[in-house]
Amino acid sequence: MATNPGPQPTSGRAGSRLSRVLQVFLFCTAFLGANFTLSPPAQAYTHLCGSFYGISGNDPISYRYYSITNTYYNAFNGAQGRWDATSAPGYFRYEKNNSDPSVEVHDGSYAWGDWARATWQGCTFGYWAYDEVKISFNSRTMSGLTAREKKIVAEHELGHAYGLNHVSLTCSNPGPAVMRQGTGKFGCGGDGPWYDDVQGVKAKY
Repeated sequence: MATNPGPQPTSGRAGSRLSRVLQVFLFCTAFLGANFTLSPPAQAYTHLCGSFYGISGNDPISYRYYSITNTYYNAFNGAQGRWDATSAPGYFRYEKNNSDPSVEVHDGSYAWGDWARATWQGCTFGYWAYDEVKISFNSRTMSGLTAREKKIVAEHELGHAYGLNHVSLTCSNPGPAVMRQGTGKFGCGGDGPWYDDVQGVKAKY
C-alpha cells in the first residue's frame, strides 16, 4: 500500500527562493484584500417580503393604467421597456382590459411626501397577496423632475414590484443601482436599471 511521505526537504538555495515567492504572494493577496474590497452587489441586500408568483424566464407580468396622465404614462412605459431590455426574469405586458393585473399604475397629487410608492396587501409564502402591486406616482412632489428622472423613479418602483429593497450603492462603488434612494442615482451614466439591480432580481427569482 502506497503511503504519502509528506513534504520532502529541499536544498538551501531552492528552499530560500521558494520561501521568498510565497512571502510575496501572501503580501500581494493581503494588499488586494485590504485595498480593493468592493461593497456587496445588489443581489446581497435585503429583499422585500414578496415577489410575483410563477415568474421565470420570459413569463409575462401584466400591468394596467388607472387614472394616468401622459407624463406618468410615458415615465412608466419607458421604465418597463428598460427593465424588459435586461436579462431580468419575466417581462411587463400591458393588458388594457385585465380587471386584475399584477401591477396597477396610478398618478395623483397625494399628501404624502414621496415621489412615488409601490404598495401591496401583504405577502404569503414569499409572494405578493393576490399577486398584485399598486404603483402610485405623486405628481405634486415629482413636478420638478425631468422626464428622464421620472422614468428612473418608475424603474425604482418596478424594482420594488419585483421584490427589491433599497441599496446605498454609489455610482462607482461598485456601480450604480436604480434601487438607491434619492437624487444620487440621477447623476450616474445611463438610465438604469443597472447590473446590480438585475442581479438582485435574479437572486430573488
